[in-house]
Amino acid sequence: MSLTLAVQPQAVRARWTSAELLVIGSSVVAPLNLLLVRSLTVYDLLIAAAFVVLIRDRALRALPRAYVAAAYVFLLAATLSAFRATHATEALTQIMQYAFIFFVQLPVVLTVVRTRRTAILCLALVCAGTLAAILLAHVSQHTQGSGRALVFYSENPNRLGYPAAYLAPLLIMLWRASRSLTPAWRALSTLLCVASGYLTVWAIAASASRSSALGTLAALIVFVACRPGVPLGRRLVQVISLAAGVAMVAGTLFVTGSLPTTLEDRVEDSFTAEHQSSLVGDREHLANAAMIAFVQSPYLGTGLDNFRYVTTNFDLDATPQLPHNQWLQLMVQVGVFGTLALAALLLVWFRDLVRAYRMAAPADRELLWALVAAMCGVLTIFMFAPEMLDRHYWLFVAMGLAVAARVFDEHPWVGRAG
Repeated sequence: MSLTLAVQPQAVRARWTSAELLVIGSSVVAPLNLLLVRSLTVYDLLIAAAFVVLIRDRALRALPRAYVAAAYVFLLAATLSAFRATHATEALTQIMQYAFIFFVQLPVVLTVVRTRRTAILCLALVCAGTLAAILLAHVSQHTQGSGRALVFYSENPNRLGYPAAYLAPLLIMLWRASRSLTPAWRALSTLLCVASGYLTVWAIAASASRSSALGTLAALIVFVACRPGVPLGRRLVQVISLAAGVAMVAGTLFVTGSLPTTLEDRVEDSFTAEHQSSLVGDREHLANAAMIAFVQSPYLGTGLDNFRYVTTNFDLDATPQLPHNQWLQLMVQVGVFGTLALAALLLVWFRDLVRAYRMAAPADRELLWALVAAMCGVLTIFMFAPEMLDRHYWLFVAMGLAVAARVFDEHPWVGRAG
């Protein structure tokens, strides 16, 4: 499959509105977490400006009702749980961030991304911003005491490796999109994708993030071998080809010594009794504390971003952190109804993208499935290291909604998203 790219830059620029320029331009900084004040980022400011423009022009497109209902239930559960928070201000800060995501970021992107070209451009800029940060980490080689590399916007080395889970499918999609270009541009695109692929693999190895490696593998499996409607025989061939490709790349990089060995050492230590308690024991105590807290109060949680203050009340050996699992974190902080609401929102999103995939043109199918695979990789990481508030993850949700909505608009007789 190939994606058709428009090649009339002057005409395209003439049609771009200020809201489109803000949304498209902001994509490059979305993954960089450039903080201005507390949790306010540069990306938030640009999206808020686009929101004001769209409100002024009365052009803002509302989210489908199913998403709005899930968002309201989640925010209500989070607000009620905030009354039990040890630090209510921190709970309210995260509630405001989720409200911004649901009622500003998602509608703005849904409104602005109306063409395949715009969607591809936004995703290419997200990849460019992410890879620029990884390249800076590669050049600077700034590490923590254990030798794990750091990215400039975080002191947590895992954050360097997380983007690999969405870069892998998106880079493949963008490379396939370049096949409609001239031979010279196609060659340049291939070269850039190969270099980007190396940086992606390097980020996993240098960060030594096991969850990133697992998330990337999950994203590749979904992207290559889990598309709807593919015959079983062809699916098996795809799985075997993927396994052979991963093994060949990993073997080549290992033999040539092109990658740090930190990830390999951490994986081996995970299965060694003397190191296992230090690597996973802490997370086990956090999970145990979360389960005890949830059983004691299943309907109202401790408030967003607040469980870390009360972990030792439920497990004396737990450290003051959030559970290293998105769903445990949600259950203990916003209760069962808030957790189910967010899960329902994501399930409806996957349902809508699969429905759109089945009726979309080949070019849109490639785009939709890259987003599905990227989110599967991200959600795999969330099973071990929750980062749900990062705006670029929700940008993928919004992009998927926008592409699916356009497909449903082209096929009005089959119903609409949500």
